[in-house]
Amino acid sequence: MVSVPPLDLRTGMAQETLLRRITNRIRQSLELEDIITATTAEVRSLLGTDRVMIYQFHDDGSGEVIAESIYENRLPSLLGLNFPADDIPPHARELFIKSRVRSVVNVDSKEIGQSPVRNLETGEIISEDLLYRPVDPCHIEYLTAMGVKSSVVAPIIYQNQLWGLLTSHHSQAREVAEYELDAMQMVVEQVSVAIAQSNLLTQARAKAEREAIINRIATLLHSLPTIVLQPALEATVAAFNGIGGRLCIRHNAFDLQHSQFKSLRECLIPGSNCLQLYVCGEQPVIPNPNIYPFLEQYSVWQEHYKSGEYEIWAINDIYQDSNLRIIQLAFKPTKIRSILMIPLHYRQELVGYLSIFRNEIETETLWAGKFDPDNRQLYPRMSFELWRESKKAQAQKWTNEEIELAGEIRKHFASAIQQYELYQQVQKFNENLEKQVHKRTLQMQRTAEQQQAVFGVINKIRESLDTDTIFKTTTKEVCKLIKADRVSVYKFTEDWGGEFVGDFEATNPNWFNETKLGINTIWNDTYLQDTQGGRYRNNETFAVDDIHKMGFTPCHVDILEQFQIHAFVLAPIFIRQQLWGLLCTYQHTGPRQWKISEVNFISQIASQLGVVIQQAELLVKTQQQADQLTQTLHELKATQTQLIQTEKMSSLGQLVAGVAHEINNPVNFISGNLIHINEYAEDLLNMLDIYQQKYPEPCEEIIELAAELDLEFLLEDLPKTLSSMKIGVDRIRQIVLSLRNFSRLDEAEMKEVNIHEGIDSTLLILQHRLKARPESPGIEIIKEYGDLPLVECFAGQLNQVFMNVLSNAIDALEIYRKHTAESAKENPRSGKITISTTVGVMNDNEKSAVIQIRDSGPGMPETIRQRIFDPFFTTKPIGKGTGLGLSISYQIVVEKHSGIFKCDSQLDVGTQFWIEIPIKHIVISH
Repeated sequence: MVSVPPLDLRTGMAQETLLRRITNRIRQSLELEDIITATTAEVRSLLGTDRVMIYQFHDDGSGEVIAESIYENRLPSLLGLNFPADDIPPHARELFIKSRVRSVVNVDSKEIGQSPVRNLETGEIISEDLLYRPVDPCHIEYLTAMGVKSSVVAPIIYQNQLWGLLTSHHSQAREVAEYELDAMQMVVEQVSVAIAQSNLLTQARAKAEREAIINRIATLLHSLPTIVLQPALEATVAAFNGIGGRLCIRHNAFDLQHSQFKSLRECLIPGSNCLQLYVCGEQPVIPNPNIYPFLEQYSVWQEHYKSGEYEIWAINDIYQDSNLRIIQLAFKPTKIRSILMIPLHYRQELVGYLSIFRNEIETETLWAGKFDPDNRQLYPRMSFELWRESKKAQAQKWTNEEIELAGEIRKHFASAIQQYELYQQVQKFNENLEKQVHKRTLQMQRTAEQQQAVFGVINKIRESLDTDTIFKTTTKEVCKLIKADRVSVYKFTEDWGGEFVGDFEATNPNWFNETKLGINTIWNDTYLQDTQGGRYRNNETFAVDDIHKMGFTPCHVDILEQFQIHAFVLAPIFIRQQLWGLLCTYQHTGPRQWKISEVNFISQIASQLGVVIQQAELLVKTQQQADQLTQTLHELKATQTQLIQTEKMSSLGQLVAGVAHEINNPVNFISGNLIHINEYAEDLLNMLDIYQQKYPEPCEEIIELAAELDLEFLLEDLPKTLSSMKIGVDRIRQIVLSLRNFSRLDEAEMKEVNIHEGIDSTLLILQHRLKARPESPGIEIIKEYGDLPLVECFAGQLNQVFMNVLSNAIDALEIYRKHTAESAKENPRSGKITISTTVGVMNDNEKSAVIQIRDSGPGMPETIRQRIFDPFFTTKPIGKGTGLGLSISYQIVVEKHSGIFKCDSQLDVGTQFWIEIPIKHIVISH
């Protein structure tokens, strides 16, 4: 720098010019570095000295040269060098602060001059000349060691504190005038103003930067519906020049049932699942095993904040606080030394912790000459050789500005977390609402499906009005729909016992039915008998999930276990207002928790089942009434058939002409059956009388039939006819006795008889039709009798069957013989009738008598064979047959004797009749 010649300062004009120039230089910039650099240059130019520097004090009393101006390197640079606090004694500092004293030292004269600006006691501004006194020898040696012969020092005061010193050094001794001190005083005053302005600028910039940081973090935090916590944490750590950080907050801590949040203390309990942790950068290492997986779960934080005062905890050095021993182990593997613990609270409720970490640092200070901090070392430093002081593992202290910034940031974190929790709360409510809506929708769907299933089962049930079919369909469909092991229908009896009338068992590989529970199983529950239906009388459905948890009596449990029943649902079946039975659903594989929808479904099916059963019973009752009417008509027709058959049997006279030629009319049959006819007639008349009383208004068909038959005349004439027949009985007694073996009229009740005798007597009566005549050959009878025991039967009726079958066989052979003779124009051939008897088996190993009668006639086509047992059906010419013989024979064999009567025929081969009746017969009363 070129030296500016010193100005003449003896005039006020020159001083004013100097001050203006310095002030302008200072005001050209608000940057403190520029200001102090310009200040040193101007002052050095003003004073014409070798070195002018500005020395700034540190908080610990030491100081550093922060700016200097040197003329042609006449003195070494001290810029950046630090000086210990001992260099300026406390009393000197006090004079600098209170008196604003200017100090002038002349090394050659060994004098120091001081010029105070203010009164030390009153603080008033004064103006005094320099007052010289001898300078301390140590001070002389100190300056000499620095190469200084003349020194001028003016204090820089900022906010009533000693901020620094404006110092002028000269390598030669020189006199310092009072106006030079005044000029330096004006400069330091302007420097104080500049410092204030620069600090204001720095504060403004710091505030702007702090607000920018806060706005940036707030923007990340308040971006609902998605709160970006991780970037916000990273931005916060960066704002504090941290090495790492953590954000531990409540998460999903809202209890929907009680509509409140769990406290952070509850969330920090080990094992809790309501914590959310965000981490950034370097982290402590939690030792394993450890019951506390999170650093925030250590008790040191809860103990520190137990008072409820959630202040920011600035921990400059974790190893200098004995209360932090519990966490020091986690930080040992790292270089983290400083923690800024920021409790996040909203309305005095703690919601989380935000922590910032700083690593330890190494500090290096450049000192101006070695020194001994021992106060007993009074001798001055003899050398100002530079030396560096290095310190390792130094903590980075948290400043007040950083703590204030943390306070602002935590408000946004706490507010954002509170909003996030409210958002979670709303989400919970929405989720719960969605679940409720979904649950309600499912319930409605299940209800609709259940109703559809009910309608489906009902439709299938109503496809038939047969009770067995109804029970099978119901149990099967219900079992399939609710996936039960078994569904049964139980019907009550008059004494409130009952039995199972319907059952369906599902195929289940995990269970095999060994319970013998099924249709016709009797189950008489004494409780139901004593209470006449128990709870089911009140239309109550009973569902049991586990029989061992219902408090049943031991005997009741034993019965259920006997049938392997572990769970069941019993629904009452009502017909009108009467309890009819139960629809039973059983689980055999194990206990089962019945759903309400399943129980309701079973109840609905049971209710509908009662309606369907009622309809089926009404149909059965109606059918029974119709059957009764049909039976009545059938009996009337049977009576008519018997009457016609009686007339037909009168033709037996010609069949027994060889035995009793005096019997010219078929009255022998009448004599054998007169007693029965008389009883039948009386029964018929009584029945008709009762029928007319009970049904005074018969249907149109009966009225027409009665008119056609002339019923009134018949009723009047029938007794007379029977009376005349009775008179004739005495006259033909001897003839009747000769036919007794055939008709057996004195053996009308069932009796053990010899079947072969009955067949032989019938053949005897028909002997005249079997013999050869001039115009035709005879009919050969082949007997193949087996070893038949006595057969219990109605002998007379069975002989009548033999008569009808043999007569039809003889008629068929005669017609066939005549037909073949005419077509072949040759002599007619003889026919054959084969009669065979054997012992057979029928109806589950029941012994039977089998009689087969076959002829060698023409046979018959299938259409005729299918109708030969129909009443009034005949293939004979008009006047030759009534079509009742085989129909009556069928009734005698099948209905009277519970036997089998069938016919097999082949054209041009012949016809065979099969008669089979039980040897031992159980009489069924009608």
